[in-house]
Amino acid sequence: MNILHRTNFNTSPPMFAAWTGAGNVGILAIDYLRRHLNSHLFAQIDMSQFIIPESIMVTSGVTRFPETPQSVFYHNHNPDLVIFESNAHAGGNHDIDVIRTILELARELNSPCIYTAAALPQSMSHSAESQLLYACNNPGLKGELESIGLEAMPDGMIAGLNGLILGFAETKGIDAVCLLATIPAYATGLTYPKAALSIVQNLSSMMGLKIDMSELEAEIEAADPMFAEIEEKLKEFFSSGAMELQTESAGEEPREDVRKEDVPGYVMDRIERMFQAADRDRSKAQELKNELDKWGLYELYEDRFLDLFE
Repeated sequence: MNILHRTNFNTSPPMFAAWTGAGNVGILAIDYLRRHLNSHLFAQIDMSQFIIPESIMVTSGVTRFPETPQSVFYHNHNPDLVIFESNAHAGGNHDIDVIRTILELARELNSPCIYTAAALPQSMSHSAESQLLYACNNPGLKGELESIGLEAMPDGMIAGLNGLILGFAETKGIDAVCLLATIPAYATGLTYPKAALSIVQNLSSMMGLKIDMSELEAEIEAADPMFAEIEEKLKEFFSSGAMELQTESAGEEPREDVRKEDVPGYVMDRIERMFQAADRDRSKAQELKNELDKWGLYELYEDRFLDLFE
């Protein structure tokens, strides 16, 4: 880690940390807080030692290396706070090295807790509010989090470094919390500002911060027509699919030309989650079978489905 300038805190500062991820929810929320707190850069991790460019940029026939992704630390006073942001996933052991660097700083500053943020894809409409849930690495934090209205996330996994850091923090005796805001399952590859707003509002309340939300609210308003259009197209797709299913049940041969590539990605994600649920609870197998039949995918998954009962 390269210290650009030393900074002193009057109290032990909590730390916010975020990487890019589904819906860009975590990084969007933490960066919004950083900008509106007018925090100052004070340290960075040299990512050039971890990341090898996979392509070269060309402008007017002249080549150049792409910009090296950044992993940077900011400080804020009144209240004392450290903010880490990264737009890079170095992969493998290099990501672990980055996490260890963050935790070393947290221990040096005696940070009481590290807060991260992430998205939790759900079957929901963009018109619904994003529900805020939590995961923590210390059971002793649950009462405090639930006293402010948060619910524990359902059993499962948090993909990426926004979740993984909680496990490494636990090994160092550092409390860590991930705030997860629900997003529509189809929006994982898009920027979803409504979920980021839920996180910003909650962290602001927890830390006693006064943050102007108008910019983020404007982003939500600007994005709404796009999400409405996506959902309308999905409704048309499902409506067409339902008619085909009714025709099949009336006696016609089922579709045999369905491939995984023809099925929307969020449906494949749901099928994967249903397999995981059925593996834990066999009573859910029939629901899974119905979903596979609906999309004409049972033959592709038949061996895996039967393995559930071995």
